[in-house]
Amino acid sequence: MTSALDTLHRIIHDGLCHRCGSCAGICPENVIEPDGEYYPSWEEREKDCSECGLCVRVCPGISFSFPEHARRIFGKEITVADERGVFLKAFLGYATDRAVRESATSGGIGTGLPQYLVESGKVRGAFAVVPDDAHPWKPRAIIARTRQDFARAALSKYPACSMNHLFRQIDREPGPFVFTGLPCHVHGLRKMAELNKKIADQVALVIGLVCHSCLDHQALRDIFDIYRIDGKDIAKVEYRGGKLPGYIRALTGKGEWVYLPYPHLGPDYYRPNAKECLTLFFKFHSPSRCRLCIDAMAEFADISVGDPWVKGWEAERKLRGGYSFIIARTGRGLRVLEEAQRAGAITLEPVSDDRVLTSHRPMVHFKRMRGFYGIERRRKRGLPFPDCGFEKVFTPREKLTESLRAASYFAADRPRLRRALFRALLSRPGRLFIGALFFRRRVLQALWEKMKRHAIASRHL
Repeated sequence: MTSALDTLHRIIHDGLCHRCGSCAGICPENVIEPDGEYYPSWEEREKDCSECGLCVRVCPGISFSFPEHARRIFGKEITVADERGVFLKAFLGYATDRAVRESATSGGIGTGLPQYLVESGKVRGAFAVVPDDAHPWKPRAIIARTRQDFARAALSKYPACSMNHLFRQIDREPGPFVFTGLPCHVHGLRKMAELNKKIADQVALVIGLVCHSCLDHQALRDIFDIYRIDGKDIAKVEYRGGKLPGYIRALTGKGEWVYLPYPHLGPDYYRPNAKECLTLFFKFHSPSRCRLCIDAMAEFADISVGDPWVKGWEAERKLRGGYSFIIARTGRGLRVLEEAQRAGAITLEPVSDDRVLTSHRPMVHFKRMRGFYGIERRRKRGLPFPDCGFEKVFTPREKLTESLRAASYFAADRPRLRRALFRALLSRPGRLFIGALFFRRRVLQALWEKMKRHAIASRHL
């Protein structure tokens, strides 16, 4: 094995690989390809390695300097406290194509905007994620060029997925293309563009998706095993079927929808929604590198897109109708949004800066603190850790809070314990515990929303 591939092997072994595919996408000899779990693989091809070292230099899993890239992309300085990154304007919006909006969990901007750019001839294709043909529960990256491709790409897909390896597929095409990916994919793309100007020229727009974490592929395998579902009989999995917050459900080959978890429950029984389920699943099946990531809002994209978790009842009501939360970070991103609105492809409603700074607050702050704490723990233990260009100094209270939160991921790196606890919580008795936990949370949230509505109504009297 060459020294470059040996270093790449250590990155994977140390739990620092994002599975973003950047190393495969930039490899000039096509030595590296994603394996079935989307980790880099070079079996029987290592002899072709030219030792250029690009695979290691491009890796965002070991280093991605937030301050340096902010200066390079936005021309601005950022600090460790800037949890949402640089932005120009923000909007709530939706795709005007009714089919796109109705098939989306939120407002369909993540699908509708690239589709508009492709169909209007402004780009040749768009990076997108569709269900894998052999394993429909697993995502697979493609270059979307037709309306059918975009229809398959609709709805969120949470299992980890390589994306940037597709740059080898379009290497000989002139472009341009729309790139849509998670923060880790965007980090990898930015580093690829620095090392290969042709890649930079191929990308007309970078759309980043708001992200808390990916799911490891083992999560779905465990769920299918617990409920004795044949994975080969699954035709489709929707991780957030319906409008927000949605439900996790699988379509069998017989055309029947199976709701997960607790498929034995009838339609009139309480079941945790997708947001609640994913909160639980992440505790057991969040990949180790995801737990070291501090970028929830895709801070280095031209446009960031996510669910409209914007503070304020007026904004929260829009969840029911299907809206996306959109942040324009660069002049290029803002121009594309405004042009798409003029063309009638999307509808945008401005959001004030103060609401941007409070949007997604629990998730954004939690992910950032979780990542910094994980990095600090690795540093103290003498383990390899990613360099993000920041160093967070924790107060005693913050350190205590994060240590308790870190303990909730105790089983994630211990497969036998993880499987036992996961099986117990997804059992029929376990449903009582999960139901009590999340049902209480729903009741409290409903009471809080009712109080906010009364407060708003009283102010208008």
